[in-house]
Formats: sequence, C-alpha cells, structure tokens
Amino acid sequence: MVKIGFVGAGRIGSTSAYATMYDVDCDEIALVDLVEDLAAGEAMDLETAAIAMGKNVIVEGGKDYSLLKNSDIIVVSAGIARKVGTTRLDLTKTNAGIVQDIIKKIGQHAHDAILILTTNPVDVMTYVAYKASGKPRNEVMGMGASHDTARLREQILRLGIEETNAMVIGEHGDSMVCLKGQTKIKSKEWGVVIKATKERGMEIIKRKSATYYAPASCIAKIVKAIVSDENAVMPVSAVLEGEYGLRDVAIGMPAIIGKHGAKVLECELSKEEMVTLKESAKVVKKTLKEI
Repeated sequence: MVKIGFVGAGRIGSTSAYATMYDVDCDEIALVDLVEDLAAGEAMDLETAAIAMGKNVIVEGGKDYSLLKNSDIIVVSAGIARKVGTTRLDLTKTNAGIVQDIIKKIGQHAHDAILILTTNPVDVMTYVAYKASGKPRNEVMGMGASHDTARLREQILRLGIEETNAMVIGEHGDSMVCLKGQTKIKSKEWGVVIKATKERGMEIIKRKSATYYAPASCIAKIVKAIVSDENAVMPVSAVLEGEYGLRDVAIGMPAIIGKHGAKVLECELSKEEMVTLKESAKVVKKTLKEI
C-alpha cells in the first residue's frame, strides 16, 4: 500500500496531487488544508478523476492531520504565495512559522514519511522543516531546483540546441547557478538563457498570478522516483553537511532519489561555478540567520 499526503490543497497542492495520481502507482492520497471544504472538494474531484483514469485510488480530504497517518511521502505546499513585486525571500518569516507548525503536526501522525517542500522560499523552508522534524537529511528535500532545471532546459531547447545535462543548483531564486554541462551553446546565447530562466517565474506570475503545472510535474517526478526506487539523478533542495565545503544550509543540488529519499551528489564544478555556488549559499544562510 502506497499513500501520498499533501498539506495545502490550493493550486499547487491539488495540481500536484492530480499529477501524482496520474503518474505514480499509489493506493491512497490525503489532502489536508485549513479550509476544510476546499480539501474535501478537491478530494472528491480527484477520486472521480481516478475512476476516469481507470485507477482505484482512495482520496480523502479535510483539515485533520490524522488523515496523513501511514503516509509514505508528504508534500508540503501550504504557505503565503509569492506575488508580483515580491521575492521568494520576502515570504520567509511568515512561511517559516507556518512550516514549523505543519511539521510538528505531521510528526504526530506520520513521523516516518519522507517530506518534500514546495513552500517558498523553498531552500529556507526545506532547512526549517529539516530542523523542526528531527529527521535525517535524506528524508527532507525541496522541489525548487528541479523546477529551475526544467526552465533552463526549456530555454536551451527554444534555441534549437540539443541539451544534454544542463542543470540548476544553488538557491531557488535570483542567485541560482546555471550549469550548462556538456550542452553546446555559445557564451552570448548562454547569457540569454540564464536571464530568461531567472525571469521565467515572474513572467508567468504577472500573467496568471501563480505557477503550478510545472511545479506539480516536478513533484510527481520526485514522488515517482521515491515510490519506484528509481535511484534517478535529479536536482532537489537538499541539506548539506560538508559537500562543496558547505554545511548548515539547504540549497539545490544534484541527488540520487530513491526509496530512502535524496542522497547528495558532488559534481565537478569550475572555479567560477564554485564561487557562484558559495555566494548563492550565503544568500540562503543570511535569510536563515534573520529568522
């Protein structure tokens, strides 16, 4: 029996639950939200969707955290959303309190669940969740770097260039570090790609107030890698304990994702990339100190 829990039944939470149900073999899904009718209504809609997909998935929704009991994985998206004119870091203090409370309640009912954070700023919230949960670091991760990497690869493909292993690491924000890997791209074009990747999120928010299809797809991919024990290499926000000379911070890193969660990989970085990564980590650490 595989059970996936979602805390936050808003657009990201509900869309992630749908994407997960579509792509992952699971038996139960639970949605928890302060707005009980929202969680219950989304659960009802999802359960009917499962039938339409030819799947037999039990879906429950409400505000009681006991609904998460026996969850194998829990996705946390609850929190104040980013708006036009604000950065992810502006959300920190409010969302840190929300996440700490959520993690405490999750621990009372599903202490063994692997946690995936999407609440922004996701790197900071991943570290907050890690400290609040008392769980080993491999069992707490954030979605941000996967989303940024999808945006990076999208921009490369738009130029008609075949990308191979381009990836984003570092902060899920303005100080992100874009790695082109073995992708054959000229320096001038690479600068355009990086700029477009960094601006993509706000461009979407200006037009439709939020991004949720892409984050949901990334979440489903991470959940599937855990459930199926794929040992897939993908970037996630992970807690570092000495990798790249960094510790006591969570930032985007390539990791092996399987049934035990995320195992951080150390990839070879140029001197310039290493300097940029450490600067990115400083941004996240500075925010952590402020809270």
